[in-house]
Amino acid sequence: MSVAEMKIEVINKITNVNSETVLQEVLTLLENAIGNENDNVSLSKNYDAIKDQYGDVLQKLAQ
Repeated sequence: MSVAEMKIEVINKITNVNSETVLQEVLTLLENAIGNENDNVSLSKNYDAIKDQYGDVLQKLAQ
């Protein structure tokens, strides 16, 4: 299933939910997942510091 298909499936399922509690739980899960996704992106911002600290080790692992 592609990402676009999954998005449509999620939207279809959410549309049929009438429980405020369930929707709040889904919203919390989505917010946490998006926050974690953004945290992963921030690792690239620290590339230079990581390279400076672990450059030799990374080089050896790459070989």
